[in-house]
Amino acid sequence: MKLDWMALLVTAGFLAALAAAIATLVSVAGSSRGAARRLQRRLAPSPDLPDLVQREDPVAQMVARGLAPLAKLATPTSEGEISTLRNRLVHAGFRSPYALQIFLAAKALLALVGPAAVLWLSAVRPEPLRMGAAWAVALAGVGFFLPNLWLGGKLKDRQKVIERGLPDALDLMVTCVEAGLGLDAAVQRVAAEIVLAHRVLAEELGLTFLEVKAGVKRTDAFRRLAERTGVQELKTLAATLNQTDMFGTSVSKALRVQAEGMRVRRTQRAEERAAVLSVKMTIPLVVCFLPALLAVILGPAWVNIVTQFMGHVRQ
Repeated sequence: MKLDWMALLVTAGFLAALAAAIATLVSVAGSSRGAARRLQRRLAPSPDLPDLVQREDPVAQMVARGLAPLAKLATPTSEGEISTLRNRLVHAGFRSPYALQIFLAAKALLALVGPAAVLWLSAVRPEPLRMGAAWAVALAGVGFFLPNLWLGGKLKDRQKVIERGLPDALDLMVTCVEAGLGLDAAVQRVAAEIVLAHRVLAEELGLTFLEVKAGVKRTDAFRRLAERTGVQELKTLAATLNQTDMFGTSVSKALRVQAEGMRVRRTQRAEERAAVLSVKMTIPLVVCFLPALLAVILGPAWVNIVTQFMGHVRQ
C-alpha cells in the first residue's frame, strides 16, 4: 500500500513538472517581442509603419514570478555567461525582461523531469530499476542542456530569415534613396513594404526607424540593429553606412554594392552546400544501397556455391 501511495505522489509530481515545463516554453515563445512593442507604443509610430504593436503578455509575468526560485538554481555564476545567454535570447527574438528568468526556470524544470521519471518507473516496477542513479543523472543533464539546443535552433532560423530578406530590402532602399527620399524615410518605407514577405526584418527595420525618430544617432541605430540580430551582414552594413556618413559618399551606391555582395555570398553558400552534398550522400549509399546491391549481385552466386559444396559433402 505504501508503494501505491508513493507511485501516485511521484506520478503527480512528474506530470506537474512536465506541464510546468511545457507552459514555460510556450510562455517564452509568446513573449518574444514585448519590449520592442512597448517602445513602439511610446513613440506613437507613423501609420506608414506596419502594425507590429503587441501587448505585454501577463502570463509570462506570472510564470516568471512563480518560477523565480527555480531560475536561481540554473543561473550561471559568471556575469559573462549571463550576458552571453541574454544576448543569445535577444538574437533569437526574445526581448522580454522576463525571458532570461523563464528560460533558466525551464532548464531547471526539464532537469528535474528526467530524475522524476526514473523515480516513477522505480516506484511502479516490482523491482528497482537497474542503474537508476546513472539514468537519472543522464536524463537530468539532457534536460538541462536541451533548452540550449532549442535556443540555438531558434537563433539560427531567425538569422537565416533576416539574411534571406536583406538583399530585397536593400534593393528597395536603393530605389527609395534614388527617388529622393532620405535614408530614414527609406527605412520607414521599406519596413512598411516588406512586412508581408519578410516580417522579421520589417520589425527590425521599423524599430531602427523608431530609435532614430526618438533621437538616436543613425549610425548608432544601425549598430544596435546589428547587435540585436547578430547577423554579420548587418554589421557590415552598419560599418558601411558609418563610413558613408563620415566621408560624405553616395548612400545609394554603398547600398547597391552591399546588396550585390550579399547576393554573391548567398550564391557562394548555395554552391558550397551543393558541392558538399555528394560527400554527404556517401554514407547513406554505403549503408543502405551497397548491401542490397551486393545481395542482388552476389546472392545467386553464393547460393550456387553453397549448393555445390553441400552436394560434394553428401557424396
